[in-house]
Amino acid sequence: MSDGKPRDHHFVPVFYLRQWHNGNKKLFEHKRVYDGRIAQKEVSATATGFQRDLYAFPTLGSAGYDQYLENRFFKLVDDEGAIALHRLLERDPNPWTPEHRSGWSRFLLSVRLRHPDAMNELKAAIPTAWNRGSAASQAGYERLRKPDDPGTFEEFIARRDPHVMDKVSVNMIMRAIENVEIGTHINGMHWRVFEVKGSRHDLITSDRPVHYYCLREEHGFISLPIAPRKLFVAANSPRVLNDLLHVNPTRVVSEVNKRIAAQARRYVYTQSREANAKLIEKYFGIALEPSPLFPSL
Repeated sequence: MSDGKPRDHHFVPVFYLRQWHNGNKKLFEHKRVYDGRIAQKEVSATATGFQRDLYAFPTLGSAGYDQYLENRFFKLVDDEGAIALHRLLERDPNPWTPEHRSGWSRFLLSVRLRHPDAMNELKAAIPTAWNRGSAASQAGYERLRKPDDPGTFEEFIARRDPHVMDKVSVNMIMRAIENVEIGTHINGMHWRVFEVKGSRHDLITSDRPVHYYCLREEHGFISLPIAPRKLFVAANSPRVLNDLLHVNPTRVVSEVNKRIAAQARRYVYTQSREANAKLIEKYFGIALEPSPLFPSL
């Protein structure tokens, strides 16, 4: 891979995690270690939630695309997500443009799919998806094949471009995150940011912070803590949002935090060392989302 390219690929975006920075410009990372204990350490948002070369395809280095997902695609996702997050945090009264709204919807999907566990599933599923059309491709190839061409379509493609599968993989990962059906659905939901200043506890976050609930149903919603005292909710019905206004803030935060901790796979994050320590100890990773991790309507 080319020198100078960032190789620490963050599956928990830095601009998002910075909302939990404390006065030291750091936050507390909680992770389960080998003996089952929950270990804590104070880190900056840049020093956690990453895996080296997570989105890299080394075979594409000669064409300059080995880090395309990280340097181009996820950079765009995060840049647009950061703009949208700023609007949500500041309660910008101006109307949302379709581009900004789509940028936030895309970011919500990316947080779910860019996790190492989800990426492993995606990469494993791509050859199967590619091979589903092999019979039709071979039939078409047979009709057009010249006498000196290879016997199979796969051999023909491999001869023309030995890295075609990696290029297909990059494209399909982007398409999974650019899911038009789900993205359009999220764009059309009712959005609100709830300030939970009256809660006795802060909101926490994790490496699996987005909660999708019954998106096909009228009562379906998506939730994501966006700061220690702010919760983003998108709902199919405005009634869900209005009902939430009448729930005790401490109860809302407690239920959200339990879910965040329970579906965490590697990390939970808090603004202070002691914040929600007992809850994290009790619930860390006890209700992991079932595989596959791809969201669906």
